[in-house]
Amino acid sequence: MALTPMMQQYFEIKEQCKDCILFFRLGDFYEMFFEDADIASRELELVLTGRDCGLEKRAPMCGIPYHAAEGYIARLIEKGYKVAICEQVEDPALAKGIVKREIIRIVTPGTLIDSAMLDEKRNNYLGCLFIENNRFALSVCDISTGMFLTTSSFDKFSRSLDELSKYSPSELLIIKNEYIDNNKIIKIINERFQLLIDIVEYNNAYNENILSVFKNDAVNLNDIELKTSGCLYNYIVETQKNSLGHIVKINKYEIKNYMVLDYTARKNLELTETLRSKQRKGSLLWILDQTLTSIGSRMLRKWVEEPLINQEEICNRLEAVEELMDNVYVSSDLREFLRNVYDMERLIGRISCGAANARDLVYLKESFRYLPDIKSVLSNCRSRLLNEMYINFDILEDIFTLIDVSILDSPSIQLKEGGIIKLGYNEDVDKLREAMTN
Repeated sequence: MALTPMMQQYFEIKEQCKDCILFFRLGDFYEMFFEDADIASRELELVLTGRDCGLEKRAPMCGIPYHAAEGYIARLIEKGYKVAICEQVEDPALAKGIVKREIIRIVTPGTLIDSAMLDEKRNNYLGCLFIENNRFALSVCDISTGMFLTTSSFDKFSRSLDELSKYSPSELLIIKNEYIDNNKIIKIINERFQLLIDIVEYNNAYNENILSVFKNDAVNLNDIELKTSGCLYNYIVETQKNSLGHIVKINKYEIKNYMVLDYTARKNLELTETLRSKQRKGSLLWILDQTLTSIGSRMLRKWVEEPLINQEEICNRLEAVEELMDNVYVSSDLREFLRNVYDMERLIGRISCGAANARDLVYLKESFRYLPDIKSVLSNCRSRLLNEMYINFDILEDIFTLIDVSILDSPSIQLKEGGIIKLGYNEDVDKLREAMTN
């Protein structure tokens, strides 16, 4: 017996993502088959059915409505699975034979960009670790915000674990090395952290990609920092299958520039979570965090995780804090305006990855509305840090105006439903809308 044409297509696509649960689009549903169906039905509490596939036995199958996929994906990711989303990429009415389908995105714990799946108060890092004799390198990236960091300024495996504890990545890539026991490394990391670990092959072409995309930043990286950054960036490109225009800079840093805190110290000091319950409530960060924006909360967490040791930098920060404490008018005005600012970092991240909807653009516009007010308040500040912020502050008036004149104030969430573009902005859209309604 031979597989049906549809199942042949399914197996061809499944071959591209063997380590993922494949969400295979059939009409208004994402269907899962065989082992994927067994796993999904168990983890998501779905009814397991069957489908004729050309074999003697029916293929185990379960499915979910496509419009409700986000919630189901979030549950699978939380349990440590990867999900490959396969969509119909041509109009079924125009297709000759089987509708063409392609994987449009792979969702993993370290590549989340949907705010509903993320903790707004902390970064969601994907990491990449290189180990070779006494040489180590670590690169981390938060795709949702575009932050990309790398370092190799440690010469012990224990130090690499200390750096990992600082970022607490939800997923870690380890570059395969035939001279070390990869399974032993995985076991050690798993004993300390709860995260998804992948062993990846290194390819020299990754260096070329990094050098072409990041140019001056990449030139300053040494060979092993290039390796980790290259593997990390390639993994992001392969999973997102879209533009990454918001990841524009690799920040190389030296561990010696910050107070070195090992894993045990971080845990016992309860900097970001309590020792017993592993909860944020009761930690030092929980007490300190009076921020009004998600961006500010993530920044404060970074400061707590990386205490400064440079006297000049410490004094500059204290001077800014003192000014805000002493000038109640400035601090209260800033808080009033910041209260209305959405999570611009992650909004821009979703837009760059092609995952945004029209309402995300409206939220971005509403955040930009308050930028002139914030800059005006900063103009009264004299401390070095706040004055530098004022000088370099871009109110993004051009982008605000573009969104304001083109997008409806209450647009449709689904792009295919229409109801997004304002009347009078585009002549062709106006004509089509007139033809559709009249």
